[in-house]
Amino acid sequence: MLIMNLWIFTLSIILLWWLFIVAKIHAYKFKNFSNHIIIITQILTIFLIILTIVWYSIILFTTSNTTNVKNYNSFDVDEVNY
Repeated sequence: MLIMNLWIFTLSIILLWWLFIVAKIHAYKFKNFSNHIIIITQILTIFLIILTIVWYSIILFTTSNTTNVKNYNSFDVDEVNY
């Protein structure tokens, strides 16, 4: 489960960073048209870095690799009445 969560998250975060890089290229290309483009892309950079670190830490620290194993030698048996 951990591997699957990491794989899904990694693909989605790569997509987000790719979209951000495209936006950063366009911000550099059109920086003469707006005064706030550079500030907003810097805020987005910080937000994406924090988001990536927090999401990876949540996935790594909340996903457990324990499996439930049925102990057939225990005496906790439910009786079935037919």
